[in-house]
Amino acid sequence: MPRQFFSKPVIEEAETISLPTSINQRPQVPGITIDGAHSRDLDDAIWIEEKDHLTTLSVHIADVAELVQPGSLVDQEAKSRIQTLYFRHNNTPMLPRCLSEDKLSLLEHQLRPTITLEITLNQSAEIQHVDVYESRLSSHKRFTYEQADEALMDISRPDSNFIYRCWQWAEQLYQRRIQSENFDGLTLPEGYYLDENGNLLSTDFTRYQSYLIIQEFMILANTAMAQWLAQNNIPAIYRNHTHRAIGPEQTHQFAALVNAQSEEDIRRVLMSWLNPAEYGPEPHGHFALNLSAYCHFTSPIRRYPDLINHRMVKAHLKGQSYPYSIEDIQALSQHVEATIQAQEEAHKTFYKAQQRQLYEAQLQSPEIIAQLPPREFSLLLRFALEDQQGENLKAETETRLQSGNVTVEDLFVLLLLGDELQLQEQVLEYLEDHLYDAASIVSIALNQTEAWHSSAYVEVSHEPPFVTWIEILIGEQLWTTAKPGISMNKTGAKHQACLAWLKAKFESSLVPPEHREAPPIPQPSAPKPPPVIHKLRQYQEGHNCLSLLMEICQGFQWPQAEFEIVEHEQGYHCECRLKVDNEVITGSGIASSKKTAKHRAARPVVEQLQVTLIQDESLVAAC
Repeated sequence: MPRQFFSKPVIEEAETISLPTSINQRPQVPGITIDGAHSRDLDDAIWIEEKDHLTTLSVHIADVAELVQPGSLVDQEAKSRIQTLYFRHNNTPMLPRCLSEDKLSLLEHQLRPTITLEITLNQSAEIQHVDVYESRLSSHKRFTYEQADEALMDISRPDSNFIYRCWQWAEQLYQRRIQSENFDGLTLPEGYYLDENGNLLSTDFTRYQSYLIIQEFMILANTAMAQWLAQNNIPAIYRNHTHRAIGPEQTHQFAALVNAQSEEDIRRVLMSWLNPAEYGPEPHGHFALNLSAYCHFTSPIRRYPDLINHRMVKAHLKGQSYPYSIEDIQALSQHVEATIQAQEEAHKTFYKAQQRQLYEAQLQSPEIIAQLPPREFSLLLRFALEDQQGENLKAETETRLQSGNVTVEDLFVLLLLGDELQLQEQVLEYLEDHLYDAASIVSIALNQTEAWHSSAYVEVSHEPPFVTWIEILIGEQLWTTAKPGISMNKTGAKHQACLAWLKAKFESSLVPPEHREAPPIPQPSAPKPPPVIHKLRQYQEGHNCLSLLMEICQGFQWPQAEFEIVEHEQGYHCECRLKVDNEVITGSGIASSKKTAKHRAARPVVEQLQVTLIQDESLVAAC
């Protein structure tokens, strides 16, 4: 990990650095900053101007390269640190604080040297032109995210319209960037997106609306700069993000996890399929951001690759020889990657030690265990089973199983990772009443268990009752059950097949496919008179899912769906449950308001019903 403090020679050199008088010859540009309330290393400012159906979006970036020269003591120290590390209550800066938080920081009403990217956009947010030049900035105002949000909401404020226009452009840039983003067939859960490191994040719990402004303006600036560097054949460090091959079977498994709302497993799957973002001398595209070329340029105060790119750009603008060769760029990219990896490993080791201390303390207190929310209990349960301390959680686990206060992750861990027979039997009993969770457990196992490779359903009937087996490849052996799952609809038969498979694994009675027993010839039950309903409306984007769900239930004479809403610190979590015959269809949604959470919880139920009703002609005979 980088040293918290700088050596005396580095500090002394940093303190002697002063702003050159030559910056007064640069054009002065307008701009504001929007950052966290406690941020002091302000390295980017923004501005927009609209004229004749075109908009010029300007990003002004601290000109660190003007003050920190290659090979200087400050530069050598920055190269060894690579980046500023941020912690909960403090940070370890890449540059001495007299530079990062004072002489280079774009403080309000303080003249600073900057590099400006002027990006001209048309009304569709397409880049029309990019201009790059040295400039000087005296920031008009330093907004915190909270202050920017207040300006966004209060139209009586003089700066409200400007912030609102920035937000409108940020929203348009975001929508344009993700509109074709299906990740090679992978559809992300509604309300989630990938950040530039491939992390799955929720849009609901983004605390500030104005954060989108900075996010999208900086992504645009880094994208425009990557294109500009490539077009001008300037050697540079690019930020690349690639992925491994994603086939149809993986796409099917991912869709099952999304449908099951298994957020943690979606994250794990993405981590297993996506390569880590990395630096390199050639642009290979950025998968998570859905961009063909990307680089880091907007944060030279806190990232060394940005500083390298600044030096290359400034040399090009002045017609000077480049300070780094292509070989230098390659070596620097490798150095950056190695340093960041070492920092991450050190952080993981420290974090794991802290988590172990926390879990050990929790396991000694039944009172604390009983009060843990589902997510924290799931983490503790996995730790306890892996650390052979499951006995300490047995009583609470039984209580949660009986009350239904368990996650699919808990069921997977107990049934397939644990060894407590009594709890495993209780999980199987629980699944009898929650069939849909059996399929989710199989999906989780396929993505978390190394030996589980793939699965496939074998269906032998095309009308009710439906007969289905599931086959799962474990190691080099394909395993299935002797008897199939049988149900009056296709989805139910698949769920029954998954439950039968899990039971057979628990009982050690799985068989190879050739040992399947021929099912009895099913006798269709006497046809029921179809309910009198109107033609079922197909769900389309923008429909009111709540009213559509009520319409479906009324049409088929089903009991109305039940909703359970739990308030959290940052919003509401709603669970929707609809019982159809002997099966329960569920959906969940999170939002900052109860109404929106309820709508989002209803949507996956409606979508599942649409699929089931379309597949099962017996249910839509009257439609």
